[in-house]
Amino acid sequence: MIQSSALRWFIVLVLIPTIGWKVTLRPENLGEIQSAVIKFLKDQKFDVHSTSESLEDMPVIEGRNETCHLRIARVSPLGHEAELVRRASATNDRIFYVFRGVEYQKQPVRRTLANYFWFRFLRELGLVSRIPPVFAVMTSCVDRQIPWTELGAQEPT
Repeated sequence: MIQSSALRWFIVLVLIPTIGWKVTLRPENLGEIQSAVIKFLKDQKFDVHSTSESLEDMPVIEGRNETCHLRIARVSPLGHEAELVRRASATNDRIFYVFRGVEYQKQPVRRTLANYFWFRFLRELGLVSRIPPVFAVMTSCVDRQIPWTELGAQEPT
């Protein structure tokens, strides 16, 4: 009898609030991330549009100006989409990753994965609204310096 009573109290005090909390947690707003990227590229004087192609449930965003062309795609923090990114890029394109405003030649998977789990925990506690995204950038821009830190500044702290 004591065990069943203890089990009932455990369910009432721990499981029900936990499940209720997770049910009320809203999904990430991918449109917010997409809008931030589009605004960032427009501020950098690119003509911008979303393509019909997508990675990680967000359309690939394309930017063009008189000197170069680039495509930005949100990718998984797990790092398993590197081959998809290579196939999606043109043969002459340079590929790099932007994470938290910093440019990397290869996706820093350990860093993005640790960050993903930490921010997922914070998000479930209701302390942040989204997990900082990882972007793959495929570009023909050679000499153009793009201030990626400005894009990273729009992320949760």
